[in-house]
Amino acid sequence: MTGTGARRATARRTAATLVLDLRRQAAAGYWFVALLAGLTVGAVLLSLAGDPLRWWPLVVLSELSITSFYFAAVQILRERGEGILAAQAVTPLAPGEYLVALAGSLCLLAFAEVGALVLAAHGAAVLWPVLAIGVALVSCLYVLYGVIVVADYETIGAFLLPSGLWTLVLGVPLLPLLGVPDGWWLWCHPLQPAVVLIEISFGTRPVWAAAPCALLGTIWCALLALAARARLVRAVIPRGATS
Repeated sequence: MTGTGARRATARRTAATLVLDLRRQAAAGYWFVALLAGLTVGAVLLSLAGDPLRWWPLVVLSELSITSFYFAAVQILRERGEGILAAQAVTPLAPGEYLVALAGSLCLLAFAEVGALVLAAHGAAVLWPVLAIGVALVSCLYVLYGVIVVADYETIGAFLLPSGLWTLVLGVPLLPLLGVPDGWWLWCHPLQPAVVLIEISFGTRPVWAAAPCALLGTIWCALLALAARARLVRAVIPRGATS
């Protein structure tokens, strides 16, 4: 197969898997949970006096911790338990293609959820392209992180019990909101570029920082994708199996 033909086959497999993921997520109630979470947070925001612009990164990261991090981890565990991951391992679908489809499907959910929430609680006066990039980075990083941390767990129950500790790591870029001094050290965290992009979209950071933040966030996604790919392969191998 030529290089062009191989790329087309890869695109077809990834697109088909993405559509299948969307159907599974809808059937499992993912979109309903996202809508319910968005409405709840929107009601809280609307009850506050004024528009708390500085808290939007916290809102977005909190929302997507459910609909990207947890949803990705739970989907991995469900598909492993049902034998879907093992079945896909003997098909032409590559681990990287599976990850792209999973991240893409949950990213679409993130766009819908955050977009509706912002329109309801804030209005349309935001830099939507910048916000979209920030949301995409947060969702992608959360999905990849979910794949990385869930690989060693056998059941959803076993994962959910300690999962609060895993999510604490995700909140480090939000520490300045709690009074912790800002500094260069925050840029060692993969989510920091996405947090700054969200702040830019609401006008609390200068626009010139958008391009370098988008580039750095993309690099972080690529690095986590390498780790997630290796962990996904590990998740397919039965516990105790040897090569």
